[in-house]
Parts: sequence; structure tokens; C-alpha cells
Amino acid sequence: MKQGWWSLLLLLALLPVSAAFGENIARIDRIQPLALEQQAGQRAGLFSERRFEGDDDGVRVIGNGQWRVQPRPGVAEPLLVVYHPYTARVTVLDTPDGAPRTQDVFRHDLDPQYTRRALVFPLAGDGPVYVRVEGARYPLHVAVESRPHYAAADLRHLRLVMPAIGAVLGVSLAVLLFWAMLRERVYLLYAGAMLFQLLYALCSYGEAYAWPGLDALAGFGAQGIWASGTLATILLVYLWQDYASLRRVAPRLSLLMKCVGVYGCGATLILLVLPWPANKAWFPDVANALFLLTNAIALVTLVVAWVRGQKHAAYVLIAWVPLLVFTMWRALRFSGGERAEPWLEYGLPWVLAFTAVVLALGLADRMLTFRRERDSAKQHAERDGLTGVLNRGGIEHRLDWALIERERERIPASLLFIDLDHFKQVNDRHGHALGDACLRAVTRVVSEQFQYGDQLGRLGGEEFVLVLSGVELPAALRIAEQVAARIRRDCARVDGVSVALTASIGAAQARDGDSVASLIARADQAMYVAKRAGGDRVVAEDASCHEAEKTKAPEGASVD
Repeated sequence: MKQGWWSLLLLLALLPVSAAFGENIARIDRIQPLALEQQAGQRAGLFSERRFEGDDDGVRVIGNGQWRVQPRPGVAEPLLVVYHPYTARVTVLDTPDGAPRTQDVFRHDLDPQYTRRALVFPLAGDGPVYVRVEGARYPLHVAVESRPHYAAADLRHLRLVMPAIGAVLGVSLAVLLFWAMLRERVYLLYAGAMLFQLLYALCSYGEAYAWPGLDALAGFGAQGIWASGTLATILLVYLWQDYASLRRVAPRLSLLMKCVGVYGCGATLILLVLPWPANKAWFPDVANALFLLTNAIALVTLVVAWVRGQKHAAYVLIAWVPLLVFTMWRALRFSGGERAEPWLEYGLPWVLAFTAVVLALGLADRMLTFRRERDSAKQHAERDGLTGVLNRGGIEHRLDWALIERERERIPASLLFIDLDHFKQVNDRHGHALGDACLRAVTRVVSEQFQYGDQLGRLGGEEFVLVLSGVELPAALRIAEQVAARIRRDCARVDGVSVALTASIGAAQARDGDSVASLIARADQAMYVAKRAGGDRVVAEDASCHEAEKTKAPEGASVD
């Protein structure tokens, strides 16, 4: 092995000199010639999967091949740092009598004091360093830095990246808990898509292989990175369809997106995990093409859905477009050999965190929308279509709740049973249209003047009940007298027609062991006593002897 490294020195006379890179690197030389099969492997791929080989002139990065790096003298505790290696395997020899050291992000024996955003090789001195690069799909930036300086920069990197990772992880786990409680698929799809996006980013950075439990993924190498990215794309397609109701709003485009993003990506993923074909070099180019096509179709579909009034498509566009644009721009910059500026290096996890938060806000808005729709449907189901007050089911539900409060909190509850006198004659004489107007007039009197709109219900025909929570029988009788007087005064004429409406009212107070049916029955019985006495009066059930006390509503009773 040492002879192989020393043989490289014989080629130095043929070395083309490259431009210096980094303040601590005097020069970088590429060792010639490259093996023919290695040269043949340097074809360009798509974006982030470009296979790189630097030019002779102005090399600022190194690619696949063999290189000599000459550090500048005087660097304390020098380290050779190879940034963002991705799938590259780097071998370094820095002393003639030393052993070559090989590193890649998938190894378990990397120095744990550094993150895996770079491969770090401690150097013995200022002498030339010989580097072999294999399997590089990105241009690799190299630098010689002092150990204290790099350790501080690496710690700063960790402080910048970890909050973004924590945000994505925290929001995803919270939404996963929502799914566990609500069992709605969109929450599970969100959590899965965001977690696989995060896993793909962590694998690309190499950090996943240093986490307990995720370190087993290192055994899959580059194929594990590709698989996590492909699974994230598949889950995102399903998420977009459910999140923005794309199957309903844009069915054809949604189906096309599913064919490309789910079936196409799924087929390539199956071929990736199968032993045949053995050579998987085709996968990145095909997967990237499917990724771009899927996102192009998705953007068109989401815009169409947004134009058609699906507001949650706007949440997806706001959240996803920045991440998509940044990812593609980052891949283009890296593929072109551009240096990893701070915004380029740290932008990805923070844009991913932005995406996760915006989509989570959209899920919250989606939940509120469904709740409003549910409440609206429930309200319509509980409301009387003619008068707008509660129907029989709605008022019985309110009365049941009042009885529960009485039992738990000892809050009194009373009930008024209101029946319009001679209402059938009004219908027969003036028609059902005026009869309906009379019913609406009565409900308006009770709801507006006495502010009991949420406790007033129509049982059917001309029968109403008024639930009085927190009111004992004497106070309920006073309210009943006011209601009767108000009906007599304000409903004497309806729509310009003299109808002289009056009401018979029965009052009952809830007792221990009362049910909805028993309380309504007692109030109904008291109302019939009022009817038999001639109507236009209030009758209270005697709680002790079950006999009625008949009271004629006074003409001048106060209604205020």
C-alpha cells in the first residue's frame, strides 16, 4: 500500500498546477493520469447527483481521482477538512511512512467530537498531503484549518442546525399524536412525509449515522439516502392529495401526479432494493427526473385547486415552493462547484422547518374549517326550519344538559310549556302563510325581548318550550306572565291582520330523578289545565300535591 502511494510521487513532474484554494492551502495538484475506467465514469448527471471531475485550470475543489494538497506552513494542529462528502470515500496519506486513512460518512469509527458535515483528517505537519477520492457525486471543497478554529466553527454549525431539526421533529411528533387521537389519515401522512424529509436531510449531511437507532442505516450506504428521499416524495404526493382535497378539486391532474410520484417512484424504489440489476448507478438520474416531474405536476395541480377555491392548496404552495426552489438552487450550486456559503449550508434545515410549521398551521386551519362545518351542520340539524329556534331534538338536548347541571351543581331548572290559543282557527280563517307568520312573531317576542333565544324550542305545530336554567319556579312564573302579556300585546296584529294571539303556559320545576320526558310531561299537564280554564293564563304545577294553581295573566303585567 505504501509503495502505491509512493509511486504517485513519480508522476509529479507531469502535474498541471491548479489555483490555490483556501488561505491555509498553498496549492492543489491533480495527479495524472486517471484510469480510463475512472475517466469514463465522469459523466454529468442531474443536479445534486452530478459526477464531478475538476478542470485543470482554476480548480477550487477536488473530485474523483488522486490529488496532492500542499498546506501553508504555520497552522497550529492542522486538520484536512473535506466538506459535504455525501457519498464520497476519501483516503488520505500525509506522511511517507504513515498508513493511509480512509473515511466516509457511513463509517462508525469517525471522530465523535466533530459533526459529519465534513471528513476530518488530523495532519502530522506541513508536508504535502495525498488524497484519493472515490464515489464523489458532488464537487468536494477542501480546507486546512487549525483544530481549535474548526472545533469552534463546528460547534457553531451544530447550534445553527439543531434548532431547525428540533422544530421539524417536534411539530411532526405533535401531529403524530393528533393522528393517534383523531385517526385521520392526513395527520399520519404529514408526520411521515416530514420525518422522511428530515431523515433524508440527516442522511445527506451524514448526521443520521451518528444517532442511536439510525446508525444501522449506514449499512445501506448511498442507497439508504436515495430510498429515504424517494419515500418522502411518495408520502408527499398522498399528503398533498388529502391536505388540499386534490382528488375532488382537480381529479385528472391529481391522478397524473399519483401515477408519476407514487407509481413511478415506487417502481424505481422496488428496483433499488431488488438484487437485480446489480448496478444501481442509474437510480439517481431516474429518481431526480421523477422528482422534478412530480413537483412540476404538483405545482400545476395546486395552483388549479387554489384558483378553484381550495384555500388549503395555498398553504401547500406557501410552504412547499420555497423548499423546492431552495433545494434545486442548492443542488445546482453544489454541482457547479460553488462554495457552501452559510445561507446555502444552513438554509435547507431552516426552510424545511418553515415548511413543517406552515403545513401544521394549515392542518390547524383545516381542523377549524371542519369544526365549523360540523357545528353548522349540527346547528341546522337542531334548528326549526320555519322559526329558526331549536327543534324538538335540539331543545330536548338543552333540557337534558340543564338537568345534568342541576344534578351535579345543584343549579335549579324550570320549564315553560307554551301553547298558542285558537291557533287552528287562525290557520283556517287566514291561511297557513299567516299562521307561519304568527309562529315567527311569537318566537321573535320571546327570543328578542327576553333573551332566551338559545333556550327556546318548538316541539311542533303551535307548541313551544322555554328552558330556564338557574331559575326556580316562582321566578319562572313571573317570566311566564311576562311572556303571556308580551304575546297578547305584540301579537295582536301580525302582518297587518288582527289575530289576537294569546298563549296558555304551563310551568314546572325539575325535581330529583327527573328526566327530559317527565319534566316536559308535567309542564304539558299544567298547560292543559290552563287550556281547560279558558286559555290566556299561566298555570304552575304544585310540587307537593300535584295540583294546579291557576293564575290569570294580568293585563298590565310588566314585560321589562
